[in-house]
Amino acid sequence: MLGGIGLIVCGVLAMLQSSAHFIPGAQWLSIAGDVVYAASVLLFAVGLTREASVVARKPLGVTAMVVVAVWPLVNVVIMQAISAGITQETQDFTAVTTYSYVALIVSVGSALVAAVQIARAGTVPSPWRWAPLWVLGAQAVMWAIPQAMLATAGTVDVQSTAGLLSLLGTLSSLAGTLGLGILALVLASRPRPEGVEVFRSA
Repeated sequence: MLGGIGLIVCGVLAMLQSSAHFIPGAQWLSIAGDVVYAASVLLFAVGLTREASVVARKPLGVTAMVVVAVWPLVNVVIMQAISAGITQETQDFTAVTTYSYVALIVSVGSALVAAVQIARAGTVPSPWRWAPLWVLGAQAVMWAIPQAMLATAGTVDVQSTAGLLSLLGTLSSLAGTLGLGILALVLASRPRPEGVEVFRSA
């Protein structure tokens, strides 16, 4: 329940940021969203009890989810450090390009491992334990569509579809926060089956 509320808050903050990015101080919405996201994912990973952990507190699953949780914050710090080293004179973006590939591998790899561990742990009831993998698949499709459009379209065509590309990016982000958060709340509100009393035969 708490993790789901946290993910929903992340989704709301992301929507506020996208609509208010020209307002001074709006960057703090992104930082606040990353902090709430980290806390929510860590809560899902560890749980208040072992039974409440979506990965049953298995080391591989917990480790992957810790990386998923803190990576957005770590990524911001590293990107700022790399960008600070780029001077106006040199304009050498090699480090940024190299790091962007590393960041993509770390984020996608940890998310994939975490999603598989959630599915294998069995803590989340079927078929919803596959939901993180569904979200990853949907995000991959929404990432591939703009890449294909950029590769095949001209400059004018890309500018005309900027709204569509922005929408796909927003949907991709909300699927992993707002979507999974709502699902978590629905699953948390469902009555849990009590233990069945077994009577001895006479």
